[in-house]
Amino acid sequence: MELRRLRAEDMPSHSRLRAVVYNCRQDFSKEEDQDSFYHPPEWIWGIFEKGRLVSTLLEIEYLMRFDGHSVPMSGISAVGTLPEARKGGFVRAFFEKLLPEAYEKGVVFSTLNPFSHAFYRKFGYEVACVRNQITIPAREFAHLKLRGSFTQIFPGDDCSALNEVHNIYISDINHGIHRDYWPDMRGWKMVTKYDPYSTGRFVYLWQDENGKPRGHINYEDMFEDNEHIMHVHELAFTDRDALYGVLSIVSGLEAQFKKFRWFMPTFLDASDFISEARELEQKILLQDDMTRVINVKAALEKMRRPCGEGSYVIAVEDEWIPANSGSYLVEYGPETSSNDGRVSLTQKEPDIRCDIPGLSQLVTGYRTLENALRTRQSGLEVYGNREILDKVFTLRPQHVTEYF
Repeated sequence: MELRRLRAEDMPSHSRLRAVVYNCRQDFSKEEDQDSFYHPPEWIWGIFEKGRLVSTLLEIEYLMRFDGHSVPMSGISAVGTLPEARKGGFVRAFFEKLLPEAYEKGVVFSTLNPFSHAFYRKFGYEVACVRNQITIPAREFAHLKLRGSFTQIFPGDDCSALNEVHNIYISDINHGIHRDYWPDMRGWKMVTKYDPYSTGRFVYLWQDENGKPRGHINYEDMFEDNEHIMHVHELAFTDRDALYGVLSIVSGLEAQFKKFRWFMPTFLDASDFISEARELEQKILLQDDMTRVINVKAALEKMRRPCGEGSYVIAVEDEWIPANSGSYLVEYGPETSSNDGRVSLTQKEPDIRCDIPGLSQLVTGYRTLENALRTRQSGLEVYGNREILDKVFTLRPQHVTEYF
């Protein structure tokens, strides 16, 4: 067995493997290879048996927002093995290789979309971000007067205004992803690559009455139960006024769509959008994302700190990245208010002991310490210094802005 990153000459085999594993139809008589543009070969791990590619894993390089900082994140996707080669322990082999390497490269977090939470929890991942799927009759937006102006964005159009809005939107949102991180605006080309006439997917930039870009919406015309659904893939805004400016487009489309549906970030309350709360259908989508801390020290240094002065000691055990294991003394105060916190290894007795899945939830602000102590998982213990710990581990806005 050979485990390595792919090279350009491996990409045709990778495309064929994906066609089998994900039941994707593709005409391989055509030489076009868009996959290499969006997913360079060096992002793809492969396992070869007797020279044949039998299993792959995509590790996408992202720049993620975390408590006011931009930090490297690896997005794990497209894990797949040919049917005849499954049950060979290949996924475990991938993570044994890529997790320590990601640590050495300076990656701080890793996120993935699991087929099974229990399976990936073994590698240190845990649910740390969810979305709410909301469905509202389109007529409920009739009170929002269409204002400002909307400009449709087509494949190949300039995306600089979209990017300006997006960077403001994600600035204070953990897990928000910079789309200008990749060269040649590749992140935006993935969003705007769909021909609206053949796919029914539309991207609009919203500008306020003064012509300033302040929001954008990406939606798809879907047909479900004999009804047209305005299915929103993304809606970004710079402030409250911009949110309702973007939503005003729905009032103009009331005759076209029966329902409005959005995989919405949980820091918004959908009942604010409508006058009749009973018209709202909402469900939590827990299946979407799991996160893992890759570099504990870096995450603790970048993590938001309470006002005033304080310190605590946290003990961490990481079987997949041994360099993370140890007890960390975290100190904060006025002199660290604008810089990274002081974090150092220590021999002091810990105030809190946490495994990597639990730590990933606490550090990213997915749940409070009080809430985490009610979990059925056994990897969290608190021994003291509770007042400080409750101030440290708080809820913060979450939203994984990419789908991968």
